[in-house]
Amino acid sequence: MKPLLPFLAAALLAAPALYAAPVLSNARPASTPYDPYMRPVETVLQRLNGQKPSMERVAALLRKAYSFEYVFDTPYLATPPHITEARRAGDCKAKSLWMAREMNDPSVRYVIGKAHRNSRISHAWLMWHHNGQWWVLDPTNLSRPVPASRTGADEYLVNYSYTKAGSFRHSPTGRRAVAGSQR
Repeated sequence: MKPLLPFLAAALLAAPALYAAPVLSNARPASTPYDPYMRPVETVLQRLNGQKPSMERVAALLRKAYSFEYVFDTPYLATPPHITEARRAGDCKAKSLWMAREMNDPSVRYVIGKAHRNSRISHAWLMWHHNGQWWVLDPTNLSRPVPASRTGADEYLVNYSYTKAGSFRHSPTGRRAVAGSQR
């Protein structure tokens, strides 16, 4: 039994790293079931051309988006950001898309997945790479940026992500591995 001890100790020490962040490194370019509804998302992401915003700016934008009233309009289509801003209301898709536009960072990822493993419905939020780590930006559920490494193993499970470069499908078996891609 003694030979197992070093292995178990190493496994326990490595466990936090295995669950450190939603996987973004295992993404492969692919079509997704949401592609027919992504025109507003693609339009916004294609226009992103600014420099990486400061954490202070992103935190302020997240607080503002979080303050917007939650209004569910359509099941799959994100409301364009100018409408979300004018109404100061939207669902998870609309709030996230508004925030992506305001950040104007071409490296931001618009993601669809599950906020909690047992959720019955999908959820949309942003993932943002800043100062060497991924951040969860969820204007529906969070009023502040949260390091992805601090989310639980059953939280923020990424199925699909969208960037200026296109759409990506994420592996369902390794959604909680450490994100290695900054793209």
